[in-house]
Amino acid sequence: MSPWPPVTRQVALDRGVDAALEQIPTEAGVGQILGDEGRSLTIGRPADLRKWFGHQLGRAKVKKGQRPPTDLTAVARVLSFSVSTSQFGHRLAFERLMARYVPASARRDLKTPAYLHLDANERFPRVTIVMGGAGRSDLFGPFRDRKAADRARDGLHKLIPLRPCDFKFEPAVDLALGLSCLYAQVKTCAAPCLVRVSEDDYRGLARQAVELLTSPSARGAEPPAWLPAFATTASTRAVIAERGTAGLELYPVVAGVVCDDTMTVASDTVAPDDVRTALSSLRWRLPDAPGADEAWLMSWLYERRRRGVYVTMQRDDASSLEPLLQVSSTT
Repeated sequence: MSPWPPVTRQVALDRGVDAALEQIPTEAGVGQILGDEGRSLTIGRPADLRKWFGHQLGRAKVKKGQRPPTDLTAVARVLSFSVSTSQFGHRLAFERLMARYVPASARRDLKTPAYLHLDANERFPRVTIVMGGAGRSDLFGPFRDRKAADRARDGLHKLIPLRPCDFKFEPAVDLALGLSCLYAQVKTCAAPCLVRVSEDDYRGLARQAVELLTSPSARGAEPPAWLPAFATTASTRAVIAERGTAGLELYPVVAGVVCDDTMTVASDTVAPDDVRTALSSLRWRLPDAPGADEAWLMSWLYERRRRGVYVTMQRDDASSLEPLLQVSSTT
């Protein structure tokens, strides 16, 4: 087990900037400069902590014609930092620190992810789009934005003829509402309004859609391009796995929240049994505020150079462990 949050160290500037920088490591981590009375001046997640602090304190090498960064030497009092052991741990530590100072609503660099809503128990189920809302079992995703969710909804309709309309109706073979519907005329909708399919059979189509959205086996060897590999129910448990400097790091995720109080790091030489033992030690506690991390998690999932792997955990499906076992031997 590794400690979380990572150990934070502080270096005072009372002996000068250069003396303080000598005590800063050149590793990746999360840095913060504090002013009088512990006021936060700036926060960063650099690949080189010493270089980043130097840039903020007037030690930057600036190219001719380039504007130098603001020099905080006059108001800075303490350098606070923690060293990261993995790429995802780096991002998580940064987001936890940022959350203490900047509300999510003020973060322009993050976007709320979108989800598909489908309740197969409704009388005439239909697919709609919901922005945010991790933690609900009737939501499927996440998708990067509304446009991605729109493409997914359109792709799902091409495979399964669920109704796209939001009308309320009582089924009848001569229903004017259905007879005038273009979707019913071109038969891209099962048209339960015109009794072309029974209510039970129509709900069966909705269950097929749910199966496609949640089960890797239902997606086939080549899943639809519009359906990300990590997309599933918004309340599903997941694990983020990444090989760190001390071994394989496992981060449990529940309802769009990273449970950082139960991070586990396996030994340096990881065997399949080590992964199973580590998973059994994780605590899967439902968060008080579901979806608190979903925006920055979405950003991390779409990073082109991310090293960590996001694996949804099906409670009764042993095959969900296989990706983690592969990561333990290949990362």
